[in-house]
Order: sequence, then structure tokens, then C-alpha cells
Amino acid sequence: MPASFVVDADGHVLEPADLWERNLPPHLREYGIRMRWNADTGFDERFVEDRLYAERGVAGLGNAGESYEDFGRGTHYADLNPAGFDPKERVKVLDAEGIDVSVLYPGLGLALGGIRDPELAVASCRVYNDWIAEFAAADPARLVGVGAVPFQDPDAAVGEVHRIVELGLRAGFTRPNPSAGRPLHDRAFDRVYAAMAEAGLPLAFHPAGLPDVDGAAVQMGSLMAAGTHHALILFFDDYVTLSNLVYGGVLQRHPGLTVAVLECGGGWIGHWADRLDEFYESYQWMVEPRLELRPSEYFRRQCVVSFDPGEHTAPLLSGFVGEDTFIWASDFPHSDAKYPGVVDELLEHTVTMPEPARAKLVGGNAVRVYGLEHLAR
Repeated sequence: MPASFVVDADGHVLEPADLWERNLPPHLREYGIRMRWNADTGFDERFVEDRLYAERGVAGLGNAGESYEDFGRGTHYADLNPAGFDPKERVKVLDAEGIDVSVLYPGLGLALGGIRDPELAVASCRVYNDWIAEFAAADPARLVGVGAVPFQDPDAAVGEVHRIVELGLRAGFTRPNPSAGRPLHDRAFDRVYAAMAEAGLPLAFHPAGLPDVDGAAVQMGSLMAAGTHHALILFFDDYVTLSNLVYGGVLQRHPGLTVAVLECGGGWIGHWADRLDEFYESYQWMVEPRLELRPSEYFRRQCVVSFDPGEHTAPLLSGFVGEDTFIWASDFPHSDAKYPGVVDELLEHTVTMPEPARAKLVGGNAVRVYGLEHLAR
């Protein structure tokens, strides 16, 4: 594999606004993910089930490189960055940025994990998975799709795992939050983890930072100063869920399961490894059954964490945490993406890494995790 092979391990798409209204079973269409323009406020609003999901429904989804002035006001969803909607336009961006392959996660579909009705959740994930498979198939050498796993119904989730594989998608994702009232280390989800491990399908935890599911936004949002929410909520949810997967025995019970922790930076992983190892020594009497490995060893064996291109800590941590555990993500076309110039920023901030470790961060680890060896030859 060329040392320069570059894989964006977490980019995003912009689904058609009427995707679920067109494709859900008729009795579910009025409850699915949908956009409505509010002429009084000047914002597109996003609805899910009977709830207003986001009053600034387009803010952040497709605004890469744009001004933050009066953010989102007057912008229709359909007018967001065309590289989110059109695979041909997306490949043009990849060419301009120096990215060989982009792994694609949803835009509107980040709401899938917050759907409360299990039937609607399963059907909505199926609609999304069909669509993202078609999107990625427009250029399978450059675009890689990730499917939505409906944890709201574990039995149906197992079936969708098999369908994700059949569709040619390279991973499954969910939010790092409780689902159907259960934390993700609950044994009710073991059948889902077992199916993913057996299929060789990685599980990606992609947070959204919104109060539609239990987690940091619900439990701690009122304690956070304005502007800190997105920075903190995504990190808290990922940190807690990764810890639970280890202490709750999920990674021990499913040694073949690969986990990707996304969208909250990666510099915290050194602190996590030290702290979880230290506290397991002191509190292992509370953990049943006892862990066979240290928490950091489970992470090194089964997990990767995504760094933002502007982080300074990857060169400092790769030797300690493990050079096989680092990937990176552009987050394009979301508003916090560095655009243009994301790969240049990544290379600038990793210039002090030994070249083999840097090549793994830039693309090699994502190739292994997502099974893209056929593209990197």
C-alpha cells in the first residue's frame, strides 16, 4: 500500500430532504425524518416523529468553509454544499483535497438513533442503508458507505447487520447512547455485537450531541455554558460508552468485534488508557466477571479512535496508546470541517510522527478497519 494513501475515515453526506417521506411504508411516512421551512424564523426545521428535532435544521450539516455569521438563517437545506448531495461533486472535492477514499456517515440520518418507535427506527435505517449503498456505488473506488444499525430492536438489528453486508457497506454505526432504555453494554445487545463480529463488520460510535436520547445532552446540558455543548457532549458520550464496553465486558465477550470511536477528537485517549487501567486495579472487585486484560489492552486489541486534523497530540500519543489505533476524519461538509485544506492541516500537525505511524494514521489503519485493501493496492 502506498505510504501516501489517504482515507478520510468519517465524512458525511446530505440525504435528500424527502428520502424517508418517499420511501418509508405509507403508514410511517408522516413520522419519519423530514424538513419543513419556517418562514417566520427564516430557518429550515427538522422533525422526527412528532418532535421538532432541530429548529436550525441545516446549521452545521453542509456549511463547510462558510461564515458563521447568523448561522443557518435563510439557508434552505437544498442549497447546502453540493458535494454532500452528489457523489460526482464529492469526488471532485476528494481530488482537490488529496483524499483517495472517503468513508461516509449520514447528515440528517444522525437522527436515526433517536427514533423512539422501534418499527419506525428499523424501517428508517433500511431506507437510509439502501440510499447510502446507491450513493457509494456511484464511485466505489473512492466512496465507502457505512450502514445504520437499529439498536432500538436488537432482533431486527441482527437482520440489518446481514443486509448491510449484502449491500456492500463497510461498517455499521449507532450513537454512543442508550437505546430503548438500555445502556449499550446491556446483554440485550450481545446478539447484535456477535452478529457484527461474525460478519467482520466494524461498529462505529458516531455521536450527534442532541437531547433526543439519554446521555450528556440530557443529563448535563443545562450545566454547560453556551457554545461548549458540541465540544463536550460528543466527547462525554463517547468516553462513557467506550468505558462501559470495557468494564461491562462487551469487548471481552466479543473479541472479534472492532469498534471505531468517532467525532470527538483523539487526544483524550491517553488519559482514558491511564485512568481506566489505574481505576480497574482499585475497583476490579466491583466488576463481574473480572476482566482478563487491562482496559488499555482491550482498546489496543479492538478499537480505533478518530483524530481531528488540527489536533497536536497524535505524534505524542501514538507510541503510548498504539500506532494501530489512530485514524483521522475531515467531518466534511459539516461546519467544523477545515475546508479547503484539510489534508494539508493533517500533515502539518503530524510532521513529527515516525513515517510508518503517520502512514497508518493517514490511511493505513482505516484501510484495515474498513476492509479497503482492494482499494489501496
